[in-house]
Amino acid sequence: MNKWLSVICLTGSLIISNQASASQQGAEVLFKEMGNAAQNLSYEMSFMSFSPRSIVPVRYRHTVINNVPVSQMIQMDSSRREIVQKGSQISYFEPGFDAFSLNGKNIVDNLPSILFAEYEKIKPYYNFIDAGRTHIGDKPALVVRIISKDNSRFSYVLLIDEENKLPLRIDLVDSANQTLEQFRVISIVFDSKAVEDSLKNLSKINLPPLLLSPKNNHPSFKWQVGLLPPGFEEISRSERKLSENDLVESALFSDGLFTFSVNVTKAEQGGLLEQPIQNGRRTIYTMTQKQNVITIIGELPLATAKQVAASIRFRE
Repeated sequence: MNKWLSVICLTGSLIISNQASASQQGAEVLFKEMGNAAQNLSYEMSFMSFSPRSIVPVRYRHTVINNVPVSQMIQMDSSRREIVQKGSQISYFEPGFDAFSLNGKNIVDNLPSILFAEYEKIKPYYNFIDAGRTHIGDKPALVVRIISKDNSRFSYVLLIDEENKLPLRIDLVDSANQTLEQFRVISIVFDSKAVEDSLKNLSKINLPPLLLSPKNNHPSFKWQVGLLPPGFEEISRSERKLSENDLVESALFSDGLFTFSVNVTKAEQGGLLEQPIQNGRRTIYTMTQKQNVITIIGELPLATAKQVAASIRFRE
């Protein structure tokens, strides 16, 4: 009897393990298909971007012409801000300001960064879970959860169009599964000749000149971060003067999905200063250590920002 019970339990555990493995593989495939659809198909989508302090209506068009991505994003509120991408050049147009261009791979303003994340780069730090099917309006959607393995960063819930694999809704959530920000599609025009024709015309216009960024001399700091969430790497550092006697030293870190900066200045007065601010995905945390003010700014949970700030060590 015990022998047969052991066999049944072992068989059951193997079935559960295989189901979990298949669920993860299915979620990973869906995630790749969503990124491929968003970056290679021709479409126009209208969506709303929700955050704690703003609701932004947006129209976004995208196509690929001669292997070159061409996109246009227009904020449909009073600002009428427009962003145009042609290849690796992204240009910004806003009433009352001079237009300019920057180098970049994708328009990320108002679009969730998860759309352009590299799977192999983020895979070690997230669990991909197939959460089944649902409906948004009359559209069937597949649900994928992308969960931080160690709760050191935020997670995502993706609702993906079952037919064309474009995103229909993307929720950014914290460790308590509370929604911090939401991307929600209102309508999609798919493979429209009108969309392609409008972007073909857009691709022929001359874009404003590239904005020159200051030379990165990679300055040497007398401090270093002792604890980073797994997968985060330093991608740049800089220093700039705030006043004649006030200098800020900054280092920027990214895991390929989220970014944050560490900023260090001299404290004017001694004593501990702690000032946490959380607004959606953006956290600002400030503390004083050895007459230095440390400020963490970026896309981190507050608890992680505190750990990073506390780990910074100064050399004499």
